[in-house]
Amino acid sequence: MKKLFADSSFAPFGESLFTTLWIAAFVSNVGTWMQNVGVGWVAATLSASPVVIALIQTASSLPALLFSYLAGVISDQYDRRKLLMYLQLFLFAVVLVLSVITYLHLLNINLLILFTFFVGTGYSFMTPTWQAITPEVISKEHLREAIALNGVNFNLSRAVGPALGGVILVWGGVESIFLFNSVSFLILLWGIFKWKSTPSNKRQNESILQAGKEGLRAVKKSTEFRYLLIRTISFTFFSSAIFALLPQLSKYEWDLTSSQYTWLWISLGIGALVGSYFYGIWNKMTTSDNLAFVSAIVLSLCFLSMTLLEGFFILNLILFVTGIFWIHATTILNVLAQQYSPERFRGRFLAVNVTIFQGGIAVSSLLWGFLAEQYSSAISMRIAAIAMLVVATIVFFFVPLKEAAPSKKGVACSDALAQYQLHEEPAGSLAE
Repeated sequence: MKKLFADSSFAPFGESLFTTLWIAAFVSNVGTWMQNVGVGWVAATLSASPVVIALIQTASSLPALLFSYLAGVISDQYDRRKLLMYLQLFLFAVVLVLSVITYLHLLNINLLILFTFFVGTGYSFMTPTWQAITPEVISKEHLREAIALNGVNFNLSRAVGPALGGVILVWGGVESIFLFNSVSFLILLWGIFKWKSTPSNKRQNESILQAGKEGLRAVKKSTEFRYLLIRTISFTFFSSAIFALLPQLSKYEWDLTSSQYTWLWISLGIGALVGSYFYGIWNKMTTSDNLAFVSAIVLSLCFLSMTLLEGFFILNLILFVTGIFWIHATTILNVLAQQYSPERFRGRFLAVNVTIFQGGIAVSSLLWGFLAEQYSSAISMRIAAIAMLVVATIVFFFVPLKEAAPSKKGVACSDALAQYQLHEEPAGSLAE
């Protein structure tokens, strides 16, 4: 196996542990994207209120705002392998109960929001921990290739998950989607269990409170990281409109069926997968700052277009382009977060970034839902589009990003769960 993949972008697959975790994570990611599609459609079926439907997105993202930093501190202090195993068991139990409730026809919008919050809580603790383990499960010489393949994993599952979820939604109902997702956590648990390791993050001689305070002081001293956080919140606050309003737009503005709604997610996912490939090419042609700005501008035009143009084919095309440039922007933000995170504080720095990223989504989703309630989902989307255009321009000129080292790979790591790049002495570290 090692000889087959030696000296190629697939070299990490020559290491059995990485391959096992990659496959297990792919199945789990597919289950997660399936559930995202199912939850969005069921929410639109259970309630016609844009605010209530937007609360689903808020319930999913709010735990990251509340718990991610605590999770980052814990990730730096305790055995990450054990933490990940406990989290898989928690997520399995939560989603299994949700599938049983749905099967018994006891599910209502309030329960859906509550269980979405529980799942989001599990992920808020999992994300900083999962981000930090890649150097522990792959040899040092294959780390860059492993990063690229983790990005492929996430974006491939983004395309496969909605498609498979749409089929199961039609033939087996949403309870079958929930059941599949619960089992997927057990598969990931099995993959983590196969990893026998000695914890590399021994607990320091300091309390959780002390470690938390020290991490925040480190973030405060890093100018580049603080600038990055401004860019992150300015992007996520407006880009969240698509995830908060797509179910409402699909069912009530565009009058789509559940199958057609699923195809929109598939188009978004395929766009993200294509964008992952072209990111490595385009990032060599321009700076990260320029690419982030162009991505925000194109996204704002996509948001505006989907409220002005008609036709199912046109909508799929717009969502495809949206997926490409949404991935570009989030890739840049997450790669820079890795670059600016000192090794000692890696979990805490990344947790702060996740907190800002997901917190922006949680808060803004409520805003877009409220505006849709007062006016319409289409008008709310137009407001988000115009505001993104204006804010992105202001931030581009007044909050510059320091250039990241260009990647030699053509595949981007495009999600918070897929960002693992390490730098020995990142820009904006505490050297001063």
